[in-house]
Formats: sequence, structure tokens, C-alpha cells
Amino acid sequence: MASELNQIASWSLRWRIVLAGGLCLTAALSAAQPAEPKIVLHAEQRFQLALEAQTARDYRTMLDELRQAAGEGSAEAQEMLGMVLLAGPTLYGSAVKADRCEARGWMMKAASQGSDTAKSQLIFLNRLRQSPAGRSACE
Repeated sequence: MASELNQIASWSLRWRIVLAGGLCLTAALSAAQPAEPKIVLHAEQRFQLALEAQTARDYRTMLDELRQAAGEGSAEAQEMLGMVLLAGPTLYGSAVKADRCEARGWMMKAASQGSDTAKSQLIFLNRLRQSPAGRSACE
């Protein structure tokens, strides 16, 4: 009878060890894979990321960040996006296509927020539109 009790106690102890090990393993795995946090970036932060991407010559990322920041209302990003779209592949390679109509739209938004640079660029764009090839480009 004593040997039977020892055998039951031995099996009980083994099961407890296996269960404890399983719990520890589960806890370790869940801690090793934390849920991905949702990071909220503001327009100014996105504009700074665009500047960093420009410095790193990652023009696709620069353009994406500028579009997001400009869409969120950053006058600086709207102004820069307009200038980037004016320069296009001349300065930024094949990653950026020149689009003076879209550039005009962003410049108008920046100018409406008081950007003097955007106002100057709009004067330049309006002069281009008065040339024969530019009359109907954005209409």
C-alpha cells in the first residue's frame, strides 16, 4: 500500500511539473511577442520624417510622408510637396514624377495658410500657365 501511495504521489508530482513548465512556456511565448503598438504621428512629425528621408535619398518615402503631412494640413509640408512636384525627376529621380497641376493645388493650400514661399511659387506657376503650352494644362 505504501508503494502504491508513493507511486501516485510520484505521478502527481510529475504532472504538476509538466503543467508548471507548460504555463511557464506559455507565459514566455506571450511575453516574447508583444502586441504591435499603434503609433500616431502628427503632421509635423511626418514632415520631419520626410526631411530625414530626403537626406537619406529615399525619395519614395519622402513623397509618401509629405503627402500624408500635407493632407493633415501642415503648411510646410504642402509648400515642400508643391516644390518637389515642380522639380520632379530633375532633382528626385524616377521616384517623383513632375506634376505642376498637383503642385499648384498644394501651393494654393499652403498660400491660404500664409506661406510667402507658396505665394511666390504660385506667381511663377501662373506665369507658366500664360505661356502657350501651359494654358490648358490644369483646367
